[in-house]
Amino acid sequence: MKTHKIAFLLLIFLFPMNLMSIASAEGISNYEVSQSITYQVEMNYTFTHTRTSQQTYYFKVARLNDRQPNSMVTQYTPQYQESDLLYNSITGTDSLIMGSLDKFNNTYDLFNATLSSVTSDTITLNQKYTVKLSEVKFGNILDSDIGSYDTSDEMFDLYCNNTEDYYEIDDPDLIAASNSIVDPSDNPLEKAQKISNWVSGYLTYSGSLPPQEMGAKWAYINQLGDCSEYSTLMITLLRIQGIPARKVTGYLISDEDWFNPLVGEVFNFQASSSGASNFLGHAWVEYYIPEIGWIACEPQDSNSYKMIDYKRFNLNIGAWFSFPEVSPISEFPFFPTPAAIDHDAYTFKYDIKITVLETDLLFYKMLVIIVIGSVVGVVIIGVALLVRSRRKKRKEYHNY
Repeated sequence: MKTHKIAFLLLIFLFPMNLMSIASAEGISNYEVSQSITYQVEMNYTFTHTRTSQQTYYFKVARLNDRQPNSMVTQYTPQYQESDLLYNSITGTDSLIMGSLDKFNNTYDLFNATLSSVTSDTITLNQKYTVKLSEVKFGNILDSDIGSYDTSDEMFDLYCNNTEDYYEIDDPDLIAASNSIVDPSDNPLEKAQKISNWVSGYLTYSGSLPPQEMGAKWAYINQLGDCSEYSTLMITLLRIQGIPARKVTGYLISDEDWFNPLVGEVFNFQASSSGASNFLGHAWVEYYIPEIGWIACEPQDSNSYKMIDYKRFNLNIGAWFSFPEVSPISEFPFFPTPAAIDHDAYTFKYDIKITVLETDLLFYKMLVIIVIGSVVGVVIIGVALLVRSRRKKRKEYHNY
């Protein structure tokens, strides 16, 4: 046992766990980046008009967000998604605006095209990214660590003050529920923990709900929801307490509890006009604590109220997005979808290839430690047995 402890301490010294604790910087603090995976993401989209009569299509396509303190368009956000667009090609359009920002600081490419020929009228979109997803955990946060909210900040208008469809912060039942979950003396993080725990236990997950978002009031009455309703209910209950909160949408690379891919491993996702898709579309929550930052969490898991993993690709934050030629939409589609009069007049195919470039995972670090520790332990035991054998031989020699 003693030799194994020595070996383990030696290995910890040789192979540190690289938990990167972050001090206060740019309005965020008290968190660590515990593990991460760097991916190459390749997106290929082909859209074909299938009617002889012409039709105009309007596209607004979300890019993978760059969510980190050093990004030009994010604020108070830890680096749980560092995204670098390497290549972006869009063909077959009449007009094109690349890299447009909305009020939530999401990034989009906007384009439209009037198509009429079955054989030649095609739009293509090809992108390549390097994306580093990190597991971010917030540690012990004291009352003295938390600052005061500046309610004049724009984030309160965007993510807290206003009741809206699906986020009914003026609903008496939701107000009563929110106030019953927390204590008036709780700090914002304690309120977030209690609300997260309550939502994850109150709602029953259903995978058979229609794509249409149902909203916080509906989820509260029916005690039912998918990831969207879990998120919307948690966000609404937080906003009632004066805590800015917002929905984050994108897709998962895996829904496994333990996801430990190898370097070089490839994951393929597809969607098409036939309705076939293996995308794991998902929604989760970010809420804001002053001087701590935006804390991303999974509302379906009561144990993750102040942490997020490295399995989710983020495309959008916020809700009620503007979209060309149509009314605002509550949730942005995670693959390119045009605004058009006739949605039977086209076909499309959307493919994403995700390749693991680098891993910095505790699982493999521990595996290396165990293997090398075992080898070191065997060597130490072997040396000890050899020394013991020689001592025994010397003792026998002296007895003669």
